[in-house]
Amino acid sequence: MNSGRSLADDLRATARRYPGRTAVIDGTTTLSYAELDKIAERVSQALCDAGVRPGDCVAWYGAKSSLAVAAVHGILRSGAGYVPIDPDGPIARAELIVSRSLPRVLVSDTAARDQWRTVAPNLTWRPLPTASTVVAPLWYTVPTSLPRAPLPDLAYVFHTSGSTGHPKGVVHTHASASAFVDWAVEEVQLTEQDVIINSAPLHFDPTTLHLFGAARVGAAVALMPASAAPFPAAYIDFCRQVGGTVWYAVTSTLVWLARRGKELLPHLGSLRAAVTGGEPLQAGDVNVLLSALPGIRLLNVYGPTESNVCTFHEIEGPQPPDAIIPIGRVLPGAEIAVVDEWLEPVKPGTPGRLLVRGSMLMEGYLDPEQTARSFVRTADGRQWYASGDVVQENRTGDLEFIGREDDQIKSRGFRVELGEIERHLHTVDGIHDCAAVATPDPLFSNLITAFVSTSGLDAVKPLPDLLRDRLPHYMVPQRFVLVDGELPRNSNGKVDRKALTELAAQLALGDNPGLTSFH
Repeated sequence: MNSGRSLADDLRATARRYPGRTAVIDGTTTLSYAELDKIAERVSQALCDAGVRPGDCVAWYGAKSSLAVAAVHGILRSGAGYVPIDPDGPIARAELIVSRSLPRVLVSDTAARDQWRTVAPNLTWRPLPTASTVVAPLWYTVPTSLPRAPLPDLAYVFHTSGSTGHPKGVVHTHASASAFVDWAVEEVQLTEQDVIINSAPLHFDPTTLHLFGAARVGAAVALMPASAAPFPAAYIDFCRQVGGTVWYAVTSTLVWLARRGKELLPHLGSLRAAVTGGEPLQAGDVNVLLSALPGIRLLNVYGPTESNVCTFHEIEGPQPPDAIIPIGRVLPGAEIAVVDEWLEPVKPGTPGRLLVRGSMLMEGYLDPEQTARSFVRTADGRQWYASGDVVQENRTGDLEFIGREDDQIKSRGFRVELGEIERHLHTVDGIHDCAAVATPDPLFSNLITAFVSTSGLDAVKPLPDLLRDRLPHYMVPQRFVLVDGELPRNSNGKVDRKALTELAAQLALGDNPGLTSFH
């Protein structure tokens, strides 16, 4: 790994090497590396003039665009770390992130600036010069709160949902980010000939590969327009038009394309590598993709935001229908341990808590108390990040994802892994997607509800009997909910378990166990 390397160094070097090559495509604007470098330099100078110092947080609040990519590179070049905020999320959450990250400066595009004015009308906004007629204006303001103390080697802060209801600020350094980019560039064999498809929001961690993997080698990053992302035909057509060669997105996006855009997948003939992760991957969806694009490399990766990617598995060829797709083996520079509740190693084949350490791991959270709660120390004295995930090692030495520690509940006095229920549901023909959630019950301690997306009732009616043949009685859900369409998802593309749990609680009030339809 390249110790001491800054993400800002790559754009400078690539702009000198490939000034005329395309750097960013966003559907309306295309920037060359020379143009991107010029805008980033002007943004950097202006931020330094505004008082930004190395290690400061600088918030970016705006739509995903070529302008946003230039703003991110400019923030990094100033020595600060960027804090991306979802412009489509509630403004109250954006305020909360700003109040917790305490940026020295808030940078925005025009539309987001106007939105921010509705909650902070007294702030003074100034233009941030870009020296470009190609991109729209940028603006900045200095919040009234005192900025936090500089954080050494800060690259960015991504905010994830916290168990307390407050977003957790995950602090990554240039060292941890570069360690991941190093691996990704080498493993995916990125070159200046590649076009990397980005359909993720800039506050989501796949963009680390999209933006900085591209800048490392001189590839182009193609930003999926918001108008195209919800529709399989438009999604695939955008990838085709830009000549996408590398794709990295959450598993739910691959599933969506495999099930809703199956007949269109062959149009992605230029795609040579697909990387997916974030949720368990099913064999049926793998086989659909590999059948449509038989020459593609398909990598299933694992890693919470806190660790970037720390394990991966390359899927080679069609999979048996009941195959469990592993999350694979540890990456160079990372370490993992699978332990029991006493932090002792478990035997292969036994589920255990996954601990992570190594060069790709975050520095910590913005909140020191959250950091302290999330790290543990094993008997050998080594400190680990406790991921909260439950895994097991299979017979080939690969890790398999089981579920979350916080998905473990007790029902009728028995310990139940909700992820284990979901794994069995996924193997049933006709089930498109599923999620199991628990709601408190005074008699059983918890009642289990399974939400199932399928093409019809015929696939759902036999589920109780099928699961009774595979699971102990106390693990069979008391209620099955047939969802018309897709399960609800949050802004990161993952199943919105909080929304499903709330719905399950409402259904439980009706005291009507069995099968329920939900539209």
